[in-house]
Amino acid sequence: MRRIGGFAVVSSLAIVGAFGVSGAWAFDARQLSDLQATNSCERCDLGEARLKDLDLKGAKLARADLVDADLKGADLTGADMSGADLRRADLEKTILIDAKLVEANGAGVDMEKSDATRADFSGADFRNADIGESSLVSAKMVGADFGGVDFKRSDMSGADLSAAKLGRANLERATLRGANLSGADLTRAELDRADLTGANLSAAVLKDAQLKRANFTDADLTGADLSGAVLKRANLSGANLEGAKGLKARQLEETCGDSRTRLPDTSMVLQICG
Repeated sequence: MRRIGGFAVVSSLAIVGAFGVSGAWAFDARQLSDLQATNSCERCDLGEARLKDLDLKGAKLARADLVDADLKGADLTGADMSGADLRRADLEKTILIDAKLVEANGAGVDMEKSDATRADFSGADFRNADIGESSLVSAKMVGADFGGVDFKRSDMSGADLSAAKLGRANLERATLRGANLSGADLTRAELDRADLTGANLSAAVLKDAQLKRANFTDADLTGADLSGAVLKRANLSGANLEGAKGLKARQLEETCGDSRTRLPDTSMVLQICG
């Protein structure tokens, strides 16, 4: 063993042994050694590598191949994973605070109970990932594809999801207070009991979305498409629905609002929330 820049450097074979890999492995062991030594491995082949619980703060992993890699519990605070291939990787309970995942491919990733506060997912593809019970507070998710993703009970307060693709996503009981969902596609998304207080949903597409008991207090729904959306027992107090498309009076029969609620048609009426 020798040391470079404070990092312990061991042989590739020693690292392979330390990570419990026997026989053939998919990743390049020498590149894994480089990551351990320099905290940098851009464009590396780390597919199926076991990186569980490692301290990888600030790691440079742009465009790295991390398909099926085990990163469970790893600390990737401030790491650059732009353009990385993370398909089916295990990032459960991973720390991704301030991490950069711009245009990363995270389809099918397990990110349950992770902390991605202020992480940048702009333009990323995370279709069908599990990101439930996670923190995405103030995360940047502009134009990203989160179709079919499980965000159940996640905290996405202040997140920027403008123009994001969230079709069929599960946002049940998610917290989206003050989030920017302008122009987002939420077709057939599940938002039952979600907290969207003060959220910006202007021009968002909510066709056939499940919005039962959702809290839209002071939310901006101007120009949103609510065709076929289920709003049973939703709270629209102070919400602005002017210019909303596809909204029928019958959709509002079991919803409530207050004197500040603005509806697209003055003939529409709401029960007063009590």
